[in-house]
Amino acid sequence: MTEALFHRDGDFYVPTPACGSPWSPRQLHGGPVVGLMAHAVEQASDNADLHLARLTVDLLRPAPKAPLTVTTRLVRGGKRLQILEASLFAGETEVTRASALFLENRPVTVPEHAGFPATGLEPPSWPVEASIAEAGGWQNRYSPVGLHSTAKAVIIEGVNGGGQGCAWLKLPLPLVQGVLTSPTVMAATLCDFGNGVGQLNLSSDLGCINTDVTLYLHRNPVGEWLGLDARSRMQDTGVGLVETTLFDSQGPVGKILQAIITMRAPGADG
Repeated sequence: MTEALFHRDGDFYVPTPACGSPWSPRQLHGGPVVGLMAHAVEQASDNADLHLARLTVDLLRPAPKAPLTVTTRLVRGGKRLQILEASLFAGETEVTRASALFLENRPVTVPEHAGFPATGLEPPSWPVEASIAEAGGWQNRYSPVGLHSTAKAVIIEGVNGGGQGCAWLKLPLPLVQGVLTSPTVMAATLCDFGNGVGQLNLSSDLGCINTDVTLYLHRNPVGEWLGLDARSRMQDTGVGLVETTLFDSQGPVGKILQAIITMRAPGADG
C-alpha cells in the first residue's frame, strides 16, 4: 500500500507510484514535483515568522520515476523578506528549478475596500471516494496510476476539456513519508491541477500541457480541501495561459498561473 508520494533514502527522494503522470508511465506528475520544491524551500527557510507568498517552478524536463535529489540556496535573507532557490536533479541532470519568496506576517487593520472578498466555493460536506481522474472521466484516457488517480475530487462544474472548471481537491497522502505535510506544501502539490481542472482540448486528440507553475498565497490555507476555479485561453501561436483562483473553506487564499503549450494525447498520431 502506498503511504506517501515520496520516501527518503538518504539524500534521495524516491517517488512512489502515486507520483505518476497521466502523460507517460515513465514520468512524474507535475504536482509532486512542485510540492517537493515547496517542501525543500520550506525546510531551508530559517524564519518561522515568514510566509510562503510566491513559488515559481520551471518544469525544465520531465522528472523521471527515479531517485531524485534537491539542492537549495539562500538568495536573499532578511527579517521581513527571504528569497530561496531550489533545483531538482535526476542524476546529474537538473529537471526542475524553483524560486520562492517568503514574506513577514504582521497583523494590520485592513479597510473593507482593500480586503479580499469573503465569498468563495461551497466546500464539500460529504465523503468522497472518487479520484480526480474518475470524477473528470480521465481514467480510461491516460496512464492508470499516478497523482491523478490518487488525489480526491468533487467537481462543481466544467472539468470537461472546455477550458474551464471548478472543483474541490484533497491530497489523501503525505508528500514525504514520515513528514507532516504543511498547508503550503499541500497547496503547492495540488496547484498543478489548475491545468487539469481547466484543461483546454483544441480537438479530440490535442490538449495542453503546462511548462511552469507560479503559486501566489496571500494567506495559509486551512482544512483538508482546496478549491480550484480555473480558466484556460490559447493564442493561435499554440501558447496559452491558465489562471486559477485557489480557495479553502474560508474563501480565496491565492492565485495560480501556468503557461501552456499544445500536447498530443497519449496514443494519438502526430
